[in-house]
Amino acid sequence: MGGKHEHFIKPLSIGEINWEEKSRPGASVIGPGNAKKEVWLNGRDHLEGLNFNFSWGVHNSLGDWHASSKSHVHSYPECLFFVGLDTANVNYLGAEIECCLGNEQEPYKFNEPTVVLIPAGVPHGPIATKRLFSPKGFGFYAAALAPAFDIAWAEKSPDARPIQSTGKYAHLVKSLKSGVIIERGKLNPSRLTPQQLARLEALQVKTGFKPGPGNADHLIWTFGKDLEGFNVNIAWGFCSRPGIWHRGVGAHFHPADEIMIFLGMDPDNVGSLGAEIEIDLGKEHEKYLFDKPSAIVCPAGFPHAPMVTRWVDKPFAFILINLAGDETMSFE
Repeated sequence: MGGKHEHFIKPLSIGEINWEEKSRPGASVIGPGNAKKEVWLNGRDHLEGLNFNFSWGVHNSLGDWHASSKSHVHSYPECLFFVGLDTANVNYLGAEIECCLGNEQEPYKFNEPTVVLIPAGVPHGPIATKRLFSPKGFGFYAAALAPAFDIAWAEKSPDARPIQSTGKYAHLVKSLKSGVIIERGKLNPSRLTPQQLARLEALQVKTGFKPGPGNADHLIWTFGKDLEGFNVNIAWGFCSRPGIWHRGVGAHFHPADEIMIFLGMDPDNVGSLGAEIEIDLGKEHEKYLFDKPSAIVCPAGFPHAPMVTRWVDKPFAFILINLAGDETMSFE
């Protein structure tokens, strides 16, 4: 590519981990239900110093995710997203998951796309894949609000782990089915708050803004109000069509840092995106092309877009993480 802003485009290969390499540090703690390959990126080493770290993997086997049955904690808030890989149905997970929460290790089971919210210092784990319905498996990504990963394991597991939950932590386990904001390429205004809807309507009147053909076929968007007040909003969806992502507008920028992540859907080839995307970056509107799974870092106030999917061989997944509870944007 080459250019002033090239450093904001990060190939996900820089954070790839192959846990099947048994000699790899940390491989001994991985259980049979864990993803065989993962991507781990953090603000300190990979994402221009952003207050954020991220992991992604495809899970397609049964069992505990870690060799230990102990819980663990982080010093920062974390969102654990369990998502399906059926590009025709964003509301299908294709698995049954058990996630234990609290020092008691209360078990919570779910079989639909779900986010589990972990406030700083709250013990969580173990996590286990109990049943698989989809031959593709399912996807898991963790979005954490800190520039580097940390973890502290409990010294031991509880002597009597509950068989069922009391509901003490149920407010931290949230279905994503109600979060669909784009369905078959069309906006669902009922999902927006009155303030968001007013901003969108004003933008449509002023510019003719609407999703373009390259935008997501299906998109789930969760905001701070959905995420226990965490200062973040996060979108997940599938894209399968070429074309511009937004009509009626050009470049835009946000008052908070943002990361856009483009993921291939082949668990055996995490280096393949299956599409080529063009994006303008900076006030200069420098154009960049990429055809590998990548993260694009957009610091607060940094203009980006328009964005165009030039070609698509296979559907791909898209994650947007904006480090504010309510996504807002301004246009050039």
